[in-house]
Amino acid sequence: MSSSTDTLTRSEYSAKRKNEHAGPVSELMPETVERFKALYPDWKGKNWHVAAGAYGLHLGPVNLVRDWQPDEAPTGSTA
Repeated sequence: MSSSTDTLTRSEYSAKRKNEHAGPVSELMPETVERFKALYPDWKGKNWHVAAGAYGLHLGPVNLVRDWQPDEAPTGSTA
């Protein structure tokens, strides 16, 4: 069973990083990285974060995207 990897903007990731709720993969145990790779095939393998889940907080992989610019409204929004 595979899951979809969470996605954060670079700003969201930076804010979590300041609170030590995110970081680079080099901070994780190799076994954790291998488990993430097996469970999340779409993970880029670079970053992790702590997120709220159905049973409380959990450590998980995260992919980053660039911050959108005001003239690049996210898909589905109305201006």
